[in-house]
Amino acid sequence: MGSVIGDVISNSPSNGFASFSLDLSHPFYIHLSDNLGGQLVSVLFSGCGFILWRNNMLTSLSAKNKISLLDGRVNQPTPDYPYYPYWERCNDMVKAWITNSVSRKIAASVMCFKTTKEVWKDVNERFGQSNGSKYIEIQREINSTAQGSSDITSYFPKMRSLWDELNSSYVGPVCSCGALPKFIEDQQLFQFLNGLNESYITVKSGIMLMNSLPPISKAYSLL
Repeated sequence: MGSVIGDVISNSPSNGFASFSLDLSHPFYIHLSDNLGGQLVSVLFSGCGFILWRNNMLTSLSAKNKISLLDGRVNQPTPDYPYYPYWERCNDMVKAWITNSVSRKIAASVMCFKTTKEVWKDVNERFGQSNGSKYIEIQREINSTAQGSSDITSYFPKMRSLWDELNSSYVGPVCSCGALPKFIEDQQLFQFLNGLNESYITVKSGIMLMNSLPPISKAYSLL
């Protein structure tokens, strides 16, 4: 059985059974304001824009202290365990939040799964799986994207959105030494600067001449 975290409040036995309740910080605790009809995102996921939807869902679920039901840190207790009724109620609640935040078609396709963890895994495997051809397609779009008639406050978010999509489609080894993230960050900086209009040429040159290339957010603030 997986671990169960958090504190338990257990009072004196009554009629042979101990009074059992959860601490407010426990991931199985359901707040009085939570309900099955809750929708965690403003725009339902229908198959497009998975990365943005996923990030918004994770932010909302983290705020509700429910991420551990998705990532396996807290697993399903056995039915004879005191935590089981609380897990069951919490699991059903989070499952409802997820299915309320996707289209009817996607919701119907995951209703057969019993646990929130299974629902989340299925949605991620179907819509967030790395894909080589998709990676190449997005890379081409990044290389052909330029500021053009847009202002920089519109151009930068567009590039960042494409980078997020590219990261979700990446196929290949991941280095844990820290070199690969820096390489990717520098590559993004070059792509961003390359697409800027000629009116930014002086600031672009100044950034490129720096001894250490700045993070993309710092370069954006300079521009």
